Amino acid sequence: MSRAVVAAALLAWASCAVFGCSFVVDVSDIDRGCGQGRKLCGTGNCVEQDDPAYGCTRDHCEPCSLTNAIPTCAGETCVVSACLLGFGCPNEAGCPANILIEPQNCGGCNLSCASGESCRDGECVSRSD
Repeated sequence: MSRAVVAAALLAWASCAVFGCSFVVDVSDIDRGCGQGRKLCGTGNCVEQDDPAYGCTRDHCEPCSLTNAIPTCAGETCVVSACLLGFGCPNEAGCPANILIEPQNCGGCNLSCASGESCRDGECVSRSD
């Protein structure tokens, strides 16, 4: 607990002892030593709670792990910010489709090649090419 927090608590207690009052103090982060919206991770580093490199929840520091995707935080949930080059069709697990070679997602999600075509570099081409 930082000295500033202790000093503020003592000052508030002294004022209440003299004038009488009742108050509630949010102490959820006091034991961690980090300010509002931050959390303690690793070897004593305070990091932003919504940094996907340290997860999106207040109580854990494991990084967001999404397949073929760049993560971001939406509240306390890791979500896809963008798909890596060549991947698409984002869902809760990442970007599973290889839009450069999958004939059912050729060039984008649910863009299917016609019968007899394959997907090459995100374009449907005749299999004889």
